[in-house]
Amino acid sequence: MYEMSKEKREEKLINSLKSLSLFVGTGQCNAHCAHCAGRAHRKYAPTEDGIINRDLIYNTIKSCYGQGARSLSISSSGEPTLSPLAVTTVLQLIHECRKEGIEYSPINLYSNGIRIGKDKKFCDTYLPKWKSYGLTTIYVTIHDVDEEKNAKIYGVESYPNLEVVVSRIHYANLLMRGNLVLSRKTIGTFEQFVSTADYLRKIGVDCISAWPVRGADDKVDSRLSPLESELDKIENWVENNQGDGFIVKLLTEKSRIMYQTGQKLTLFPDGTLSNTWCN
Repeated sequence: MYEMSKEKREEKLINSLKSLSLFVGTGQCNAHCAHCAGRAHRKYAPTEDGIINRDLIYNTIKSCYGQGARSLSISSSGEPTLSPLAVTTVLQLIHECRKEGIEYSPINLYSNGIRIGKDKKFCDTYLPKWKSYGLTTIYVTIHDVDEEKNAKIYGVESYPNLEVVVSRIHYANLLMRGNLVLSRKTIGTFEQFVSTADYLRKIGVDCISAWPVRGADDKVDSRLSPLESELDKIENWVENNQGDGFIVKLLTEKSRIMYQTGQKLTLFPDGTLSNTWCN
């Protein structure tokens, strides 16, 4: 019987990590989502923008890179664009690590898109700067392409036009991924999913990732998640519609094997490094 050598086992372990996510910034947010998984972590977040645990982040970046991680995402217990100083500082730190041969790519930033769509001065000030420090893509969470319905789910009076959000991200030479939260209240059927994907492609969104709505406990909300029959049809459509470089992904429980096996890790505000986050 073949037995893997100690050296091979160690090599496999070292190269098992794929992705790292960092929680950055305060817990301040400009939305009020009922299914906010970040809310529980806000008590550990800094109370002032610009404050980061530089040593912890640096050591985590270096250690995870040594274990095989090459992609990196910036997330938050609130909305990252409301902590631009912290995001800038972290991106600068990541960029400085290149001098040591530590280079992450792609580097992604999660956002609800609200400030990007409503604050042009912010976009002109920070997006090009973040691009220069290696930011690749902004992941914008979308509950519905209808602005009023999107605003309702976000718990805000109004949500900006998605075409404006896309254009401002592209103006800074960044990519935009649409993160679709699938729910019976918004995008809950196969037909709704396809029409949403077609619209986002039409307005210039570069790629899409979608998943069933999850609760604050980071588990699928069975009450609101689309029916399994609808998810099966969506999954089949996704598998057969990957042409012209426009990538659409459906992340189901089967897709979470990367988290369960420790291939994706998240550094939380309390200093915990865990594979339980859904980014």
